[in-house]
Formats: sequence, structure tokens, C-alpha cells
Amino acid sequence: VADNCDVLVSIRLTGRMQSLNVSVASGIILYHIQEKHRGDKA
Repeated sequence: VADNCDVLVSIRLTGRMQSLNVSVASGIILYHIQEKHRGDKA
């Protein structure tokens, strides 16, 4: 599957967390994409 992906991302977990559900992981990724694009426009 990874061979067919354009981009692979990972979210480092600290503390007692061992995994994230899809909605939480998606929210984190979308937040970082938004912040990156916001910085590009400034």
C-alpha cells in the first residue's frame, strides 16, 4: 500500500497514548496543513 502513496505521514505519540482514532489523526493532520499554508501566505 505504501508504494502507491504520494506522501506518508506519522504522528508521534508521547505519554500513555498508544494510538489515535481516524478522526483525531485527521484533525491533527488537517490542522498542520492549514498552519503550513497560512505561513506560506504571510
